[in-house]
Amino acid sequence: MATESKPSSKPSRVVAVAIDNSEYAEKAFDWYLEKIRRNDDVIVLIHIPESYDFSLASPGVIRQLLDELEKNVKFLEDRYAEKVKAYGIDGKFRTGGGKPGEAILKIAREENATLIVTGTRGLGKIRRTVLGSVSDYVIHHSPVPVLVCRM
Repeated sequence: MATESKPSSKPSRVVAVAIDNSEYAEKAFDWYLEKIRRNDDVIVLIHIPESYDFSLASPGVIRQLLDELEKNVKFLEDRYAEKVKAYGIDGKFRTGGGKPGEAILKIAREENATLIVTGTRGLGKIRRTVLGSVSDYVIHHSPVPVLVCRM
């Protein structure tokens, strides 16, 4: 005799997935979907747009950059929304500003994420040291487990 399970008012996992326009982010998201996604997961797609130094830009250039940024964010949101819908996942899209690693962790905390998924560009040790690495920052500062997909 099968026992009925009562629906939980709280999902088992809130999974934060850091995304951008790179193939690395998309592959990490796809890996999550295909390998470890649970039916009751709630997903939070986190995108931290590139920031610009507007101090020397004219108002026209600033407007152009902001319009382009808004268009790119909307395109990214729509692209990932299609995938989320195809898998029937409950979730949302969040953007933030500032240093990417810090902003990802801030949003993950606000959403009570229990897991963070991110891709990596696979920088060499010297380039990673000089340029910094978002995934490296997230790994070392996250209060929850982090899955880094290296493709």
